[in-house]
Amino acid sequence: AFEIIFFFFPGRNSEWTYHVGLPTLITTLLMMNIAGYPFVMPDMIGGNVYEGTTCSEEMFIRWTQANVFMPILQFSIEPWEYSTKAVEVTRKFVDLHYAYSGVIVDAMKRAVKDGTPVNPPIWWVDPTDPIALACDDQFLLGDSILVAPVITEGATSRQVYLPRGRWRDEADPKHPIITGPKLIPHYPAPLDVLPYFTRL
Repeated sequence: AFEIIFFFFPGRNSEWTYHVGLPTLITTLLMMNIAGYPFVMPDMIGGNVYEGTTCSEEMFIRWTQANVFMPILQFSIEPWEYSTKAVEVTRKFVDLHYAYSGVIVDAMKRAVKDGTPVNPPIWWVDPTDPIALACDDQFLLGDSILVAPVITEGATSRQVYLPRGRWRDEADPKHPIITGPKLIPHYPAPLDVLPYFTRL
């Protein structure tokens, strides 16, 4: 017999900072997975709505994107509290989460079988890569999907690092194949784009 423990994140604040803000969603996810807690339920999208505080529409969308390849999506704020555009973009990424739900479940089954993290750090595919070892703003789903959410206010691009392997760019409609290790200094990521790649 075994026991499956879902670990809930501590509260996340509606901030862009590493002081319990949006970026710590990823650092906590990585830390808990490596510590042996593969079933991590990220805190509510939008953060804790304490004393009437709320996040901006931009943060809400970026937070949704950051959660897509984590085990669950849960909302503290409804997307219709923002604009029609926010509803459309949120639905796009909820649908993306659903499309990959089988991959998430398979990663969970593997975690039960052999302890492999559901969301490991990107160095998981190349533990000798010094750049991958220092990366704290990207993560994997299993060992085949690399996710690079935008977690900086106002950013419409971000640096992406792909470790060793052949990676298919899933956010680009042309789906180019990129051979790593490769640093992409300015990957375009407007508000409706979540950079993610599948390993071939």
